[in-house]
Order: sequence, then structure tokens, then C-alpha cells
Amino acid sequence: MTLRARHRRSPLLVYLAALLVTLGVLSALAEDSRENNQPGGDIAVQQLSFARNDQQALNIARQMYGRDFPYVKAIRVWLETPNDDPEQLFLKIGKSRNCETECFNVVLFHNEKWLEIYRRPAVDALGLSVVTPTGMRSILEDGRVWTWSGQAYTPQPDQTGMVEREANEAELALVSKELGANIDETTATSFGPPEVSVYEVEILLGGEKIIVVRSPYYCGQSFCPVFLINNLGQSYRMIQALEGVVGLSRTLRDENGFRGIETLSRGGVTVISPSTGAVMETIPTQPVAIAGTVK
Repeated sequence: MTLRARHRRSPLLVYLAALLVTLGVLSALAEDSRENNQPGGDIAVQQLSFARNDQQALNIARQMYGRDFPYVKAIRVWLETPNDDPEQLFLKIGKSRNCETECFNVVLFHNEKWLEIYRRPAVDALGLSVVTPTGMRSILEDGRVWTWSGQAYTPQPDQTGMVEREANEAELALVSKELGANIDETTATSFGPPEVSVYEVEILLGGEKIIVVRSPYYCGQSFCPVFLINNLGQSYRMIQALEGVVGLSRTLRDENGFRGIETLSRGGVTVISPSTGAVMETIPTQPVAIAGTVK
């Protein structure tokens, strides 16, 4: 058996300048590297807190959001490497005075005018990574990483607690059978042996696995096969994920009690039911808008 497992790193090299040139872009394709999805690959180096307002930042935020949101807090942050340009703002806004209803975290970026580049339901566990190769910090939202693609913030599947390892011989044999291909012939092609990764997870009862196969031979330039394995070692469903990036939902379960499988897709993250294969939820790439225009 010549099929083997290995890791790859292919960071997406795009530039912040894309935002500054294309202000009219409201969304972008979600393309990122697996490096940003590895456990520990995007550890928060700056925890954010709204315990103390920055008065100047608060005044700016209230001018744009105060009419529609009685609750407004604001702090200054750097999403990019500090420079002479105006820094960015992180806001917490809400429809009630204690942010009990319609409460959101919002990120503003200034480029001639204030742009809203991120808005999500407010969470307490909020942080920023180091500056990534795309020129901006990733946002860490209660376990979910949002990476800057050069045009927009894109969600990554939640991999909290997931550890990637190489497939063993039995798992490689299972994958070979499921693919229905002559692995030796595949290995002999110019693409070389596929990369096969395994995550040991709890989807229903515990003891299950997610096996991902990555190779241009099987994935082309986009979606890779992902096999769901039950606690008896049987493959019961194949799904697909962009670049083979997958995660597990911490809150969503399907009608049969299975935890949703999160997959990276072109528009963000798609959550799939393991038992039916149906889409349970989509988490889209963040649109870019003029600050204060989104109610």
C-alpha cells in the first residue's frame, strides 16, 4: 500500500489593498489555507473587552449607530500592523439598554469613510490573532476563526477540540475501498499519493471519525472527499469540503441527534447533517457596507 498521509501548507497570499480598491465588493469567495484552521494555528494574542470605553471611539460609534442602537460601546484596535492611518474600531451595539436584545459585535475599518466589515451576534470570548499573511488579524469568536481573505472576513469551520493525525493502514484501506480507485495507479500519477487525515470525534455516541482525502487527483482545484465513519469503523456517508477543511458544530444537531458537520464552502461555512446529508445551516462570508447603513 503506497497511499500515505501528510500535511500541507498553502497560505492564500492576497493583499489588504483589494479592499481599498474595491469598496463596492459586498462579499468574496471563501478561500483560505488549512494552516489557519489547525488547533493552535490562530491562538488569540489579544483578548478584547468592552469594560472600558474609549471616549473618542465611542463618540464616533454613536454618530453612526446611536439612533438605532441605544446600547453602544467602542474600543480602538489594530487589525493590521500599526501605522499612521486611523486605527480600527470594535463595537458592541444593542437594541436594549443592557444589550439583551439584538446585541452585536461590529468591526469598523476607516478608508476615507467608515466601513462595517464584520457584524455577528455578540459573544464574551472575543479575540484577535497575530497579523496573518493577508495583512489583517483573524477574529476569534467563541472558538470560531474568521480570516481576512483580502476582500472580506470569512468564517472557518469550528475545530475546537479536534486534533488532526495521519491515517493508519486500516483507515487507508477503508478509504481506498470507498473511493473505488486503484490506489497504486493513482499514486503512480504525477499528483503523487493523496494526503489522508483523520479526526477522532464525537458525532453521535462517541468513537466516530472524520477522514479527509486531499489530492488534485480527487479534489481538482476545489472540493475534497470527506468520509464519516461510525463507531463500528464503517463509512456511512461521503460529503465534500473546500480544501478538505471540516469542523464540528457545538450547538446544532440534526433530527436524529447527530452533531452537524461544518464544511468550508465558497460562500463561507456550510453545516451538513451526517444522517441525511441535508444542509442544516450556512454561515456566510461577512459583507462589507458603509458603517451605519445596516440596521
